[in-house]
Amino acid sequence: MRNFAGVNRLARCVGFGGFVLASVVGGVSTLKAMEFSIFPLEARCDERECRRVVVAEGEIGSDAPAQFARFLRQELQVPGLHAMVFLNSPGGNVESALQLGALLHDAGAAVVVGRPTATPPTTKRRATSVGTLSVVPGHCASACVYALMGAKKRVVPSGARVGVHRMSARMVSRDPASGSTLNSRIFAGSTEINALRSYVSRVGGSQDLISLAESVPHDQIRILSGAEVRKYRLGAPSL
Repeated sequence: MRNFAGVNRLARCVGFGGFVLASVVGGVSTLKAMEFSIFPLEARCDERECRRVVVAEGEIGSDAPAQFARFLRQELQVPGLHAMVFLNSPGGNVESALQLGALLHDAGAAVVVGRPTATPPTTKRRATSVGTLSVVPGHCASACVYALMGAKKRVVPSGARVGVHRMSARMVSRDPASGSTLNSRIFAGSTEINALRSYVSRVGGSQDLISLAESVPHDQIRILSGAEVRKYRLGAPSL
């Protein structure tokens, strides 16, 4: 495993023009915001050195990229932080997902869709392995897929679920006549799609995946098969 490079700037994805695309199935999200933590690779772990990897779990909110950058700066104070992130996310803010993916790309990180575990899991979902680590396969859907794209190396273990759908944003307004709440939904236009395609080109992703995702209704999720994960260059089963 390689170590993280320094993170000196927050990536900025231009082209969305403030148009925040909340790409989570079901409208307004009540999911837990993304949190970052570490997972030690061995028993010895102190302030002098600690071999460890990063775990990122939860919905990608507007502040996730800045939180990740701060987290890395703090963790890089102690040697031994490997450039590997274990990712579990149902999606979230697309612009933030692109910024997070750009940070992962610039840091030279590998991303694994799953959760590292020190002991065999007791759930029905069996563990697989990545290198010397046992991994419980995870999920990465919607906007999360674009963050995954940013990784220098992508790993989607057997049993992990990767899903896509059309980007959209839920708009809430009030009827001036009746005072009632009006709900509507807007979708990405050419400006947003072009910005997304520019990002995908930069990180070496698949343009065809964007076309597939935009063909899936916003209130559905298309789970990709293992063959499709490889076809769209989203990851291999192992390192």
